[in-house]
Amino acid sequence: MNARHEEKNTTQRFQWSRWGGPGLALLLLAGAGTYTLVARRAPVGAAPEQSAPPAEGRTPESSTAKAAGSVRAPPRSAPATSAAPVAPQATGAASAPAVALTEAEQAQELAQHREAVRQAARTYRTGRFNAFFREEPFLKEFAQGGPAQLAALKAELSDPAALTSLSADTQFLQNKPEAVLDRMSMIDILYSMAPKDPAARDTMVELLLEPVDRGLPDTAKKGLVGEKYDLLFRLAQLDRQLALDSYARLDSPKMKSLLREALMAGLAESGATMDEVQRLMRTL
Repeated sequence: MNARHEEKNTTQRFQWSRWGGPGLALLLLAGAGTYTLVARRAPVGAAPEQSAPPAEGRTPESSTAKAAGSVRAPPRSAPATSAAPVAPQATGAASAPAVALTEAEQAQELAQHREAVRQAARTYRTGRFNAFFREEPFLKEFAQGGPAQLAALKAELSDPAALTSLSADTQFLQNKPEAVLDRMSMIDILYSMAPKDPAARDTMVELLLEPVDRGLPDTAKKGLVGEKYDLLFRLAQLDRQLALDSYARLDSPKMKSLLREALMAGLAESGATMDEVQRLMRTL
């Protein structure tokens, strides 16, 4: 019995050594092959994978920045500067209130302006026939006197004192006296200023419409009618309609009769044909 048991154990050991040995060897060989395959695909000592270099123009972030994340601090704005206080503009000294002139002072000032007008009329009358006389600068300087200058000119022509002093045999067509020539020159100044100065034109109309005092000497009345004739003749050349309207405003029928020819001559001088003159006169 012991012999059979020993034989059985011997047979089992033989079987294990027969099949177990080669099986173990195959198992070891298979493991070695697997190891060899893995070793070939991943060689020992391969360098670790490196990160790509940073793009050109960019600096690598520091560890502090990585720890803080990719959020960057907003750029610091320039400190707000308060606007400098604007200094108040210096105001000029308050102009002194205009002092009202007394009647005597007003009369004296008007007399000075009238004397200046008489001097200007004489200069204009003699200078117009001088080749070196400059009319435009003269008129510009005269206009610088403003309304006071025109008021003085009107006062001078409205005052018949210079005409009342003339003798009864004074001739107005030939050998005119200096006083008459000066007054005619004043009308010439108004006429020369009127195209650019409406105030001068209005002054011509006002002088035309002023009534003639019947108590004046005949010489003075003749002189005043002659001046109105000249005013209406010049006014019709400047503004036809204004001349027609001013003529219609004359109160005296006798004055209208005396000045009718002046109006027609002025309209014709302005360029109107005889038919146009007749048509315009029929509207009156």
